[in-house]
Amino acid sequence: MKLHTLSKSGLTVLAAAVASTASASDLRINGFASFYYGNVLDNKEIPGELYRGYGETGNFQYDTQFGLQFASDLGDGLTATAQLTAEGRSDYDAELSWAFLKYQISDEWSVKMGRQRVPFFLYSDFQKVGYAYSWVTPPPEVYNLGGLENTDGVMFEHLTDLGDFTSRLNFLFGTTSQTTNFGETDLDIDNENQVGLFWDLTYDALTFHLTYTVSELTISAYNDVGNGIGQTLAAINPALALTDDELDLLTVDEDEVTYLGAGLSGDWGTWVAAAEYASIMIDDSPTSSDRQAWYVFTGYRWDAYTLGLTYANYSSLNNDDTIDVLTDKNIEATMNAAAAGATNDVSAAGIEQLVGAIPDIYRAGEESSAVTVSLRYDYHPAAALKFEYTQDDVTQKPEDGTGEREFSPALVRVGVDLMF
Repeated sequence: MKLHTLSKSGLTVLAAAVASTASASDLRINGFASFYYGNVLDNKEIPGELYRGYGETGNFQYDTQFGLQFASDLGDGLTATAQLTAEGRSDYDAELSWAFLKYQISDEWSVKMGRQRVPFFLYSDFQKVGYAYSWVTPPPEVYNLGGLENTDGVMFEHLTDLGDFTSRLNFLFGTTSQTTNFGETDLDIDNENQVGLFWDLTYDALTFHLTYTVSELTISAYNDVGNGIGQTLAAINPALALTDDELDLLTVDEDEVTYLGAGLSGDWGTWVAAAEYASIMIDDSPTSSDRQAWYVFTGYRWDAYTLGLTYANYSSLNNDDTIDVLTDKNIEATMNAAAAGATNDVSAAGIEQLVGAIPDIYRAGEESSAVTVSLRYDYHPAAALKFEYTQDDVTQKPEDGTGEREFSPALVRVGVDLMF
């Protein structure tokens, strides 16, 4: 059976990082690392305390990472794989990103069980391996899923030829429990009962990717704030108590999430191109009720250099009904008045903390469009030097739907990716 490659860079990474040897008792260890410095050119243009992990003073930590992958062929079609990563953005705390068994059922069918990467994107299989692509990191407008990139579950894969095409079809059943960073806050996220269908179709230099998943999402921080608001309003005046439907619009408790994605990439040697689109819809949720993101990339190779240009667009509009609940009931003003009249400091502090969280988590939405120019220099067979400049235009929509804020951050990143 003839199998086409997904892409030249993808083949290089998968062969180096995943391949097992013929010996049933052999253990293969491979590694990858990234070392980067980043700096925002104008601190006044940052839409928050940081932009993509960086401030005006710059740092060497956020995109720096180190990873080790262990793969063992146990014989008779059974393999075991584990991947450890330590990222600067997480203070280099080691994390077991992958830990799964794979069994080759037949020539075309295989199954993986355990913690594994969800193939949402074209570059999911090697998303953490910066050496595999031209960017410093893939466009976050599409690739940032807030810690839901991995899952604990089972995935069936069907790999076959369809004439001159190669088809890879994956079926996923899993759950994810993850703590992720949102600004300066750690959020506990549970993504349960996830069912997914993923399809890659490859012909010569072209690869088409399609994704569809549904799941149930719970974010504890939204529930803490939403329930706190409901309890406070009921205590102030029973007539202000939230209905069950209104409370649902302020919390994220087993809300249904639908993810749709599509991508197309091509590698013709001198020229390389890629484009991806992602849509996330969360029913009856205060956040990302309608999130759309996409990017288009083209690159030109000569000698050891690759010059790339990327345009990315992102729109995350939160639920209008949530905004209506906040504004119609005048929740912020009512709670501020209650805090001012509280009989003790503890009560006042608790109410003020809830009010302070409203603009952050119930923001009406955010839109951005970014242009990135990247240059990659393969100065060594196992290492690449990269330079990247990103100019973004960001519009934030506050929770009351008025007073939009606009920012134009510019970010420079430079560093090295390597494999060993």
